[in-house]
Amino acid sequence: MRLSPMRLLRQLRRQDGIALVIAVGTLGVLTIAGTTMMVYTTSNTRVSSRSKSDENSFSLSEAALNNAMAVLSNPTNNALDPDTLTSSEASASSAHYEDGTAEWWGVLDRSAAVWTITALGIYKNPAGPGAADVRRKLTAKVPVTPTYQQPLNNPVWNYLYAGHTGSTCDQSLLNNISGSSRMYVAGNLCLSPNVALAQSAVIVGGNLDVQNNAAVGANTDMSTRVETYVGGNCRYGVGSWVACTGNQDANHVYSKLADGATIGVNHTAPVIAPPTADYAKWYENAIPGPSQSCTTSSGTSPTFDGNYPSRDNSVSTVDLTPASSYICRVGPGASTSLSSALTASQTSVTVASASGFPTSQFHIRIDDEVMTVTAGIGTSTWTVTRGANGTTAASHAASQTVIWDDATPSGELSWNATTKTLTVKGTMFIDGSAKVSNNGLNTYNGQGTLYLSGTFRQTGSLCASVSGSACSFSTWNPNTEMLTIVANGNGGQVNPGDSIQLDNGDYFQGGLYGTNAVEFGNNVNIGGPVVGSQILLSNNLTTNNFPTITTVPSGMPSNKDVFAQPNPPQMFAG
Repeated sequence: MRLSPMRLLRQLRRQDGIALVIAVGTLGVLTIAGTTMMVYTTSNTRVSSRSKSDENSFSLSEAALNNAMAVLSNPTNNALDPDTLTSSEASASSAHYEDGTAEWWGVLDRSAAVWTITALGIYKNPAGPGAADVRRKLTAKVPVTPTYQQPLNNPVWNYLYAGHTGSTCDQSLLNNISGSSRMYVAGNLCLSPNVALAQSAVIVGGNLDVQNNAAVGANTDMSTRVETYVGGNCRYGVGSWVACTGNQDANHVYSKLADGATIGVNHTAPVIAPPTADYAKWYENAIPGPSQSCTTSSGTSPTFDGNYPSRDNSVSTVDLTPASSYICRVGPGASTSLSSALTASQTSVTVASASGFPTSQFHIRIDDEVMTVTAGIGTSTWTVTRGANGTTAASHAASQTVIWDDATPSGELSWNATTKTLTVKGTMFIDGSAKVSNNGLNTYNGQGTLYLSGTFRQTGSLCASVSGSACSFSTWNPNTEMLTIVANGNGGQVNPGDSIQLDNGDYFQGGLYGTNAVEFGNNVNIGGPVVGSQILLSNNLTTNNFPTITTVPSGMPSNKDVFAQPNPPQMFAG
């Protein structure tokens, strides 16, 4: 049928068909846009979830590092013991949190005293069951600084202390003790005939028995009287026992009270706890010692154990002062020796070797003097500034040991046979006996405690501060320089019943602790605290005054065990 022009125009004006086309097209566009938006939103959600999981796993790795630091920082742990942390991922320590786990382990470089700690955070994957956990690993370096000294927390280390109790005469003095140190007898004290006891203070927990012509102090004037405390009774000769209080001149106890102006005996004796030595703990933690031997050594260094981990006195007697020099150091540090003698004013120092010393400005120590090396670094001739860090410039002998003072070894026991100088740092342990054999004047530098399963014998002198050919007791400061010998043995190289024995004419500056008796030969001069079950004397022991001790080397018996503490972590990676 042929459409007229008017009818065709009317058909072309109708819009119902095109509207459908437009509607369908618009719906298609919206569907595509909606689908795209849904895909985009879902993708963003997955990315956001994954990012959040990464953050959570990183937080878990940080928690793992904090946990590792808490273990190293625990005062009861030794941060220089490589067993303080487990050493691999297979044996890692762990802590569990909601939807995640923190794991940590570490390896100690003993020569550098630095831990490499690995911390791993493991977080549940948001993709759902079967998807691998999100893992984030973090590593850090943790340097460790040893503890050489600690505050004194047992006053026993300011006395000559005899700890035996339960006998009629727990401590007998057969010969004179002169000098000005303080003496403490936990039990009963017996003075044999003609013995004169002239200490700055005498404390007796039990009875005081003064035989004929013996005396505590003298009644010449107040300065010769001895501040005396007796918790029990006292008597003179075959007289009667009386409560030892007030004026006891009739019993030859020439005493004064603490005010220094009143005659009398104080009947209230201070109670000082008997010291104890933890040999088992220090056998495991000493540096150097049975479990941690030298990382730097030269010469024939001491043997610390024969069959670790059995603590059984397996080492034959170690000579601390042999004919040849040795170095035993654990951890960082360097040492050399002076090529020639040094006066107190020289500013040029020539050493045998600069090996191991820093390549930028550093400090050295020779004897008790610290110097700053300002030029010549890398060579064997250094320009120095004398008397650094509050020390005093002094003369030094040729071949004396030169120590890198800025470095802090974990522990050291070294001997310079030319200058007769022993270097001690930290707490050491020999599963056997030790001796000082060089029959002459020997010196030591540093602060240290030496534990022995066996005994100690000294033939010669050992001093921290020297004047001429003897110890200088007036200039020695035990709070900054002190060696303490702690011996558990009985007999052998020393007399039966002894843990420590000093031979005739010896000088000693430092601390002595014997599980059994400590014995002194004729004409011995000592400065410093002595602790033993008994103190045995030959003739004329002189006990020299020493400053009140407030700081002691780490490892001193009856003081809190301190080891080493970590520094803040650094050199992060991961």
